[in-house]
Amino acid sequence: MIFSSAKPDARKRRLSTFTLLSVFVIVFLFVMSACGSSSTNAGQSSAQTKHILTVVDSPKGDFTSNFNPFTDSQTSRYGTQGFLYETLVYINRFTNKVTPWLAESYQQAPDLSSITFSLRQNVKWSDGQPFTSDDVVYTINALKTTPSLDRSGLWTGLVKEVTAPDANTVKVTLLHPSSTALWYIGGQTFIAPKHTFSSVPDLTKFTNDKPVVTGPFKLKSFSPQLFSYEKNPNYWQPGKVNVDEIRLPSLASNTTANLLLSRGDVDWAGIGYDPKLDSIYVDKDPAHNHHWFPTSNVVTLYLNLKKAPFDQLAVRQAISLAINRQELQQKAAPYAPPAAPTGLVPAHQSYTAPDYTNLQFQVDTAKAESLLKGAGFTKGSDGIYADKSGKKISFKLNVVNGWSDWQSDTQLIASDLKAIGIDASINTLGDFAPYFSALQTGSFDASISWTNPGPTPFYIYNAMLASSHTAPINQNATSNWERWQDPTTDKLLQQYATSPDEAVQKQAIQGLQKIMVEQLPTIPLTLNPYWDEYTTKHFTGWPDEKNPYALPSPTNYPDNEMVVLNLKPVA
Repeated sequence: MIFSSAKPDARKRRLSTFTLLSVFVIVFLFVMSACGSSSTNAGQSSAQTKHILTVVDSPKGDFTSNFNPFTDSQTSRYGTQGFLYETLVYINRFTNKVTPWLAESYQQAPDLSSITFSLRQNVKWSDGQPFTSDDVVYTINALKTTPSLDRSGLWTGLVKEVTAPDANTVKVTLLHPSSTALWYIGGQTFIAPKHTFSSVPDLTKFTNDKPVVTGPFKLKSFSPQLFSYEKNPNYWQPGKVNVDEIRLPSLASNTTANLLLSRGDVDWAGIGYDPKLDSIYVDKDPAHNHHWFPTSNVVTLYLNLKKAPFDQLAVRQAISLAINRQELQQKAAPYAPPAAPTGLVPAHQSYTAPDYTNLQFQVDTAKAESLLKGAGFTKGSDGIYADKSGKKISFKLNVVNGWSDWQSDTQLIASDLKAIGIDASINTLGDFAPYFSALQTGSFDASISWTNPGPTPFYIYNAMLASSHTAPINQNATSNWERWQDPTTDKLLQQYATSPDEAVQKQAIQGLQKIMVEQLPTIPLTLNPYWDEYTTKHFTGWPDEKNPYALPSPTNYPDNEMVVLNLKPVA
């Protein structure tokens, strides 16, 4: 699973066991809609062929209508960020290359205290209204007036003010010099139209059912089981759009998604990979069916640090020492090797501190129990440790039903913890919404989940550890779900962000590694791939290891837009 934020990319999978009847319904929808193919009606010429792309971003069950670009990508419908709403620039996370987008150019002040964007002058909203600097200023200021939507923390430590010198220019003045501002402001902020959003009384409740957009597509139709996008005739790059329609069916589990993928009913998917899929998908049509799973982020065990006993370092250390990460790969997720204790992904190994070059997680149950005893816990007759008051180390570990690999992970983790006298029961949630809400509000004991990557290690560390990304219990934290608050951590993050010097930045990253290794604010488990299953039967031009022009999974944005704009229909 991944989520990109960006999730990022992240990616969420749903949810509950899909009934056989539901499978028939989905297959029927595919057949009736000619999904996954380029179709021509009888009597049509080849010039009238409609090129349809069918996408499964991740199984989440029935859809609810929400095309609000301000809401989290797990709340808004897939494609809202990217296909409908766009950013000022596009930054490739593989190469760190910056491509101007809604802004035709940008200029950072020499001291990194501001960024000035020069906007494209030929851009129109899908209702024909011109795209101007007022839209950009409105969007950024809306995050200030509605802080719960400010997931990148623009107004909690980055932006001082945003102004529009003229209709085609936007200047963002920063609170302090920042080498990361371009990523958050230019690359991760999706611009909304002022003329349709400014009158909305509460952006957090606005579902934007009739979206007005700048992107290459606009909403065509919506139902809880299937929605679709069609070409935006006002798109500012009309020659780039070779996909006529994008169709997205609702699915409830990895199993169902894999079934439809193996049947050839899906062109592009971002689902948890079934090791058997090679035989039922790739091997079935090796000339066309492919997958590419480059490492994305780190699957992490989030412990709620506002709850005892997770606020004790010895307990976190004992939990980590008990987990057999090699078995997680061997028995649950063969695609996901053990993570590094530093929390770095392979692409960022050049940042590794010399002391941690060869550091790996070890299983040491004897040391784990010794740590618990040293912290004042005593093992009871039932084999479970308890504190001096008699309260046992017993907690619930959250996971979503249907996320098969993570469900297997949690079962193995619970067994490992039982072996050292910790009682972890699996709390399988039947729906993604309560799982994600629990993370945000802190209403959980422990949860397996993702981290939010970027072009350098800073972005995972910042999202996971910065005080600005957390919140008190019962208030929504944007990404620091474990509720880690540490002045030294914040100082190191600021050191990186405020310096253009790569040596200074690397020093800060190595300081953050020390915190990860020694204090375990979260517990890294395995490496999470970008899920990317695709077929070249109907479209070519997909990113791969030879041409990584964008993140390959459909669950990443605005990379999803970049991928679709590079697709060419097969004649």
